[in-house]
Amino acid sequence: MNKLRIDVVGLSHGDVRNHWQEYVTESIGKKLTLQPQPDNIVDRYAVRVREGLQNIGHVAVTDQHVVYQVLKASERERLQGKVVEFVEEPPLLTVEVDVAVVDSDYDDYDDSAYADWYYDGIPLLPRKMEELGDMIIDLEDALKDEAPKDEILAMAKILIKEHLYDASREMTRKRYWLEQQLSQRPEPELQAIAKQLREQKGMLMRYVNREQVARHLFIEWPTKLKHQGLADYHYTYDNRLNELEEQLHAFPNQLYDKFLTDPVDFLREVYYKHVSRRYLFPLLSGIVLMILKGRVQIERWGREGDTEPIEQIKKLASKLTESQREEKMKEALSELLIKNDAHGKPIICQKNQWAAFASILMFDYHLLGSSKEDVDMRAFCKKMTDWGFGADSKYKVFCDYDNVSKDSDYALFAFKDWNGGGAKHQRMMVAATELRDLLRKKIGYN
Repeated sequence: MNKLRIDVVGLSHGDVRNHWQEYVTESIGKKLTLQPQPDNIVDRYAVRVREGLQNIGHVAVTDQHVVYQVLKASERERLQGKVVEFVEEPPLLTVEVDVAVVDSDYDDYDDSAYADWYYDGIPLLPRKMEELGDMIIDLEDALKDEAPKDEILAMAKILIKEHLYDASREMTRKRYWLEQQLSQRPEPELQAIAKQLREQKGMLMRYVNREQVARHLFIEWPTKLKHQGLADYHYTYDNRLNELEEQLHAFPNQLYDKFLTDPVDFLREVYYKHVSRRYLFPLLSGIVLMILKGRVQIERWGREGDTEPIEQIKKLASKLTESQREEKMKEALSELLIKNDAHGKPIICQKNQWAAFASILMFDYHLLGSSKEDVDMRAFCKKMTDWGFGADSKYKVFCDYDNVSKDSDYALFAFKDWNGGGAKHQRMMVAATELRDLLRKKIGYN
């Protein structure tokens, strides 16, 4: 017989909710039954925990799959064990169960509801989640290879801070495995990390954590994307927004609609619906795209009905008027024309660098229009003169048609399509990059 440890949470919501503190502190040795609850409307994979006929709580979502693997291997309908350890706050009980065999390959989760769902929009997965996924793989390999303590500890510390940002089924299951592996290491520091992971089980879906993650996913990340800019092909989706929005509305369990109702509560739904990364990440990408395109109307933010996050999301999609855009462009040009490099030398030192400015303003920001016919060097130079950057301006490096036209291979092509080398090409690259970066901060991407 092997001894398996399963954690129980939710005591403050069960039949002992009025005296859960007393129950927890007196729980050692209590015999509890772990029983699947397929009719649970919140989580069809929930495992109810009871003492006799009294509902105590539920098996932590992180531990559910192990219960099902034991039940599958033993062909039993429920498990029984004794409480061997507890955490007072947040309340958590550890039940030790004697098992003969575990079917570790068994996966009870049914993804058939997602079989016909797809989203073919641009992937906009938060970098934090990508990095977390990569780090989990590295940590898993390090534990299997029995890597040095310091290497494992560095990654485990990141895990403790970041794992709440991933509510996918895969991350939920990894938490259990990582906790078990870290607890078996001899180093006190790694055992302490395992203890922290265990103690966090009772607070994974606490409101304060969900609200923090919702702010990152739906405010901080879209804000960063707006300021940094997206790839060019992002804008090819503008004429498909209705189609993409329909795909999101078709997500099973109406999760997109639940996001629109309350983004904070949406994360709880994702967690208890055990959504796989395969489907969750495209859903999140679609949500971010709709936020940036001003296609979301959020009804409520969290249980307190906070309006400030909703206003922040609305501002993400707000667009400048044409006159405001032009003022921002003038500001960027003015700043750049007097900017020096690290050695104190002007970054813009030759008139032909205006050809680089022309490329960015005409192709990336459609200064004269959005069609190819609108790309006109003479019209661009006249516009610059009207803006105060011509020969009679205060600037030493002013816009001059003769100089711009000599470098039409830059002015008449999009920055991404430039080819070349040498000192002149490098100067053009610097001018274009500097202006593009300034405009992204002032206007956004395009």
